[in-house]
Amino acid sequence: MESPGSGRSGQGSGRGSPGAGTSAGYRTPPSTASEQEAQQAAAVAMEQLTEDGAHSMTLAWNDLSVWVRRRKEGAGLLSRQKYDHKQILNNVCGVAKSGTLMAIMGASGAGKTTLLATVSQRVKGITRGEILVNGHVVDQQFMCQVSGFVPQQDLAVECLTVREHLEFMARLKMDRRVRSSQRHRRILSLLMDLGLSKCCHTQLRRLSGGERRRVSLAVQLLTDPPFLFCDEPTTGLDSYSAGAVVEHLRLFASRGKAVICTIHQPASGIFDLFHQVLLVAGGRVAFFGDVADASRHFDNLGLVCPSTFNQAEFLVSQLAVVPGQEGQCLKKIQWLCDEFDNSKYGHALAEQLAAHTGRFLRSESTGSSETSLGLGRVGKSGRSWSVASQGSSNYEQSEEFQKYLNIKKPTRFTQFYWLVWRSLIEIRRQPTDILIRLGMLMFIAVLISTPYVSITMDQKGIQNMQGFLYLIVTEIIFAYSYSVFHTFPHEMPVLLREIGNGLYSPGPYYISKMLILLPRAVVEPFLYTLVVFLVGGLTGGIADFCLLLVPVWACAIAATAYGCLMSASFESIETAAMVSVPYEFISVTFSGLYLQLGNLPAHLKWVPYISLFYYGNEAVSILQWEKIDAIACDEDPGIPCIGTGRGVLEKYGYQPNDLGLDVAGLAGIYVVCHIFGFIALWRRSKKQAVY
Repeated sequence: MESPGSGRSGQGSGRGSPGAGTSAGYRTPPSTASEQEAQQAAAVAMEQLTEDGAHSMTLAWNDLSVWVRRRKEGAGLLSRQKYDHKQILNNVCGVAKSGTLMAIMGASGAGKTTLLATVSQRVKGITRGEILVNGHVVDQQFMCQVSGFVPQQDLAVECLTVREHLEFMARLKMDRRVRSSQRHRRILSLLMDLGLSKCCHTQLRRLSGGERRRVSLAVQLLTDPPFLFCDEPTTGLDSYSAGAVVEHLRLFASRGKAVICTIHQPASGIFDLFHQVLLVAGGRVAFFGDVADASRHFDNLGLVCPSTFNQAEFLVSQLAVVPGQEGQCLKKIQWLCDEFDNSKYGHALAEQLAAHTGRFLRSESTGSSETSLGLGRVGKSGRSWSVASQGSSNYEQSEEFQKYLNIKKPTRFTQFYWLVWRSLIEIRRQPTDILIRLGMLMFIAVLISTPYVSITMDQKGIQNMQGFLYLIVTEIIFAYSYSVFHTFPHEMPVLLREIGNGLYSPGPYYISKMLILLPRAVVEPFLYTLVVFLVGGLTGGIADFCLLLVPVWACAIAATAYGCLMSASFESIETAAMVSVPYEFISVTFSGLYLQLGNLPAHLKWVPYISLFYYGNEAVSILQWEKIDAIACDEDPGIPCIGTGRGVLEKYGYQPNDLGLDVAGLAGIYVVCHIFGFIALWRRSKKQAVY
């Protein structure tokens, strides 16, 4: 992992080379007898750690630094946008062992959630540092397999019941070789452990805040991960519900898990439930250790919590930046972080990191005020890291990790099946929306058909009939393209969260959406066409009605693909609708009603072939006019007379033999739009989920 700049910013930046990766920043000093003994001691510690790993897991993070990219202010409208990087975390270290419940605390903006997302490797950005499990550097894929992340804001399909939601998640999260009976037992066990049995058949949108938080916790515990990360699990809950959630977290920690939470000003009773606390201020570590030791450390610094004051609130208040006193507060934060680095608690953390990172500490008088301790600034009797094990990243060979490395993810077909299953339940639980949409479509069908009742087939009736056919096609295209504009913007937060957690791939998700849209694009246009055919008085019988269905169906299906493309390409419905206006304007203009397509200049002859409206209007016009052999002429000899249906087609520039080409053109638009729509969705799915 690389730094965005040439050096580390902020205090405590004198650790390792700023331009190189973390591992490169630690250089092995010349060996001496004392150092060889230290290396042997470190090797013994690593062997003991490996032995213990068969029964427990230890997570360590060393020198974590994170930068975010942000735009510079003041760039002109036409000038190139410039960016800079702001450092959020500055060389943060910590250790979490199985059986412990850890709280990450700090003032707003201190970097709590960023730290949690970075340690869990669920953040995408510019980072540097090491994250180790049982002394082995692990990658993002492995970390996602051995950990669960409970976000502060839960995102899910609200109409599913608790049991359905857990069933869906279990099918996609758990090993595909797990039997259904084992999966069901796991779900029932979690429902009972978390007190969700009574509401297992309740829809998610009807749950209370505490119940919803416990459902999120149950989802992450389906795979029984050794590490559990929770982002402010008590925020928005009353004191009783918050206490119940933390008690459940402590229960799971007692069963051998390492549970790490960010928490904001917990009540005294809740704060005492935690085993350890990590205080973050200004992106640095202000304290790490047992909850009881936090008070002792601050007492030693002369910061004594009043007896009537909430201990957790007091600690956070000491790390806050007060508006109007920024300079003074920042100096205090820097002092607190430096004091921790030099305290016995900072040295204890350094000793733990020494064992878990495979590096030993070499005491020496460096004569420098800053050395590579991994905890920021140290005193003159500095300490530096030396590498004791170079094979720490080869975790694939470790036996304690095989349980997680051998997990078989569900197949793409399984992902597709359960995504369709969830979508069908969502549709079935929204009958009112279906009826309103169908009612509006039928109303539009009656509305556009009524003015054309009893059309006479004469010279004046040609324009009426062609206008009617144009409305039939135009309304069905607009209705189905705009009805799916909301699909991906509405579901994108859920999509990013679930894809980021490795639940499924973008391909099965997009194909499931394609399939779900097809039945609606078949059933509703059938009823729409039936109304306009009967009310509008179109000529022909059942066979002609069935033929008319083909281009109407093709228009509706192609319009859904066009809607998916616009929906997947833009983050908001408003932007998608605005960008679609120029294309739709050009498409309508070249549909044949406003321009004589046979007289187009050579450089514009290709434009109709990218128009949904052209293909649809030509197809329905061919079906209507091809079977009309005679059209009565007007009594006024000065009015031009078009005597046949083919003559009408020629007037508008349509080709009588192009019906198959029109259907093929709509099919081509359907395929092309979905290809580019999937590419747009795939690119957006690579963005960072909101935690």
